Amino acid sequence: MDQADKVDPNEAAELFIWALTRPDDEDKKQQLVAAFEKDPQTVLDAVDAVANRLNLYPPHFDFLAPAGAVEPWKNCIGEQSCIPFDRRCPTSLKELVGVIAEARDEKVAVRAIGSGHSFSDITNTQGALLVDPHDGLKQVFPVDASILRDGSDPANMIRAQCGITVADLNKALDAKKLGLINMGAYDGQTISGALSTGTHGSGAKYGPMADFLLSIVLVTESGKVYQIEPSPSSTETPITDPAKFPGHLPEAPDVPVELKQDDEWFRAAKVAMGCLGIIYSYTIRVQEAFSVSEVRSMTTWEAMKPLLSSSSWPPPILQDIDHFELLINPYAEDNASHKCIKVERMRKKLQKPSGERLSGFWSWMEKLSVKNSWALVTALNKVPGLLNRSAINTALGFLVDMAPPYVDVSHAVFTLGVENTVKAWAVELHADAAEDCVTAIDAVLAAFETLGREQKWYIAGPLGIRFIRASDAFLAPQAGRFTCAVELDMLYGIHHDRELLGKVKEIICSTVGGDENHSVRVHWGLDWGYTTRDDVRRWYPDLGRWQAVYRALNTTGMFDNAFTKRLGLRE
Repeated sequence: MDQADKVDPNEAAELFIWALTRPDDEDKKQQLVAAFEKDPQTVLDAVDAVANRLNLYPPHFDFLAPAGAVEPWKNCIGEQSCIPFDRRCPTSLKELVGVIAEARDEKVAVRAIGSGHSFSDITNTQGALLVDPHDGLKQVFPVDASILRDGSDPANMIRAQCGITVADLNKALDAKKLGLINMGAYDGQTISGALSTGTHGSGAKYGPMADFLLSIVLVTESGKVYQIEPSPSSTETPITDPAKFPGHLPEAPDVPVELKQDDEWFRAAKVAMGCLGIIYSYTIRVQEAFSVSEVRSMTTWEAMKPLLSSSSWPPPILQDIDHFELLINPYAEDNASHKCIKVERMRKKLQKPSGERLSGFWSWMEKLSVKNSWALVTALNKVPGLLNRSAINTALGFLVDMAPPYVDVSHAVFTLGVENTVKAWAVELHADAAEDCVTAIDAVLAAFETLGREQKWYIAGPLGIRFIRASDAFLAPQAGRFTCAVELDMLYGIHHDRELLGKVKEIICSTVGGDENHSVRVHWGLDWGYTTRDDVRRWYPDLGRWQAVYRALNTTGMFDNAFTKRLGLRE
């Protein structure tokens, strides 16, 4: 690029600030667009610097895109966006390695995109070569028994490419009469997106989905491909016999693969938010297909608290029920008690579906409400007082109008169903269950009551409470401790939604759990930029060990982006 074509970064920053503060000034906006067309990287860097300095979240750059530019990427609710260098949809491991080579030649960043279900800036990478595996990398393979260590059972393993969604993986497993051991309540994510961010279900015996991983095939910045597994000395015995490993995958004999059996690498790669490289496939531990029985019953949070305040952890209620959850109205009735639904799920041998999650009338009402959720958001914004205890109590009431027990194949019970189609978002707080479970939930309830009373800011739904076994993944939100997850769900478009949930995060993370071992963390995929550089260093004792692997595999910063910069992960 000639010097005459260079743009002054200070001028670009000033134009961007003007466009933010004077959005109706089309002249300044067009000057910024012209500067972008002339020198896009300088403008993007300047805009990114301003957004970070002013703590703008999430920064929007769509208006910078010149005519004929690559279509901006957006997440599922349109609140995260970036202008890519280009987009690639590889259909094989060889093509994926070729994408990395292209990025090296062009000297651009690389980022994988999935369903865009994350509400944070994990994918947000300006000027990157985006890798979209959703259509081309979604096969499920049997595990090659000939390369396994003695005693490894291939019948309880599958290997899935990164682009398959959890829903489609469940369909593939159904055909084999297999099932995921546990899963989250949403199934529209790609499997790589779900695993890489610490997605989880509920249950004292079950960690996040990443804890069911047996091996990870990763393409690094150099184009080198590794199959990463635990070390032979680990408590998790690796599945592959190094003496039998052929140095490639069955479907890609022309692409060399190095077997890396290393605990540090494995524990870092299980939950890495796309920062180490591009995942090609996973080998996942599964099990024989099974059914789940669900019963919902109305109670109060005050009645449940003694059952979760056990001197020994986990208390009987969590040991006796396979998958235990709560839905709590954040607003007390007559300042006395919080209505609450107790959800009890038990695992059973596979059987025919029976019972109903909702009665026929309420099932119809649920679908009608979902279809017209925009109207509900409009009404709630016009009359904020509708977002009070009675409205949420009504919603909770129809959730227990079921024909119990509702029994179906596991994934049909674990997922929310039609509710997953609502345009909504959430923040999820992860507390140390043994130390701060009841304290954390009480603190969240108190925060919502205070902010509703003082600011007239209201959350549009109940709190979802789940329990997850500790994970050994360095940066899993459940790392090192039995976790109580408090999900704060919000219909998209409610006034002051970001301010409300951001303030709740600030209150809880600064007051509950003092030291790094007991601090309240935020789920990676359910974080609107509220997590800070200092938070991450306080929350994760093994951050340094994760960073050592990150620096070893991502030496050039090819996989860095707004997310890594915000949290200072390279520091």
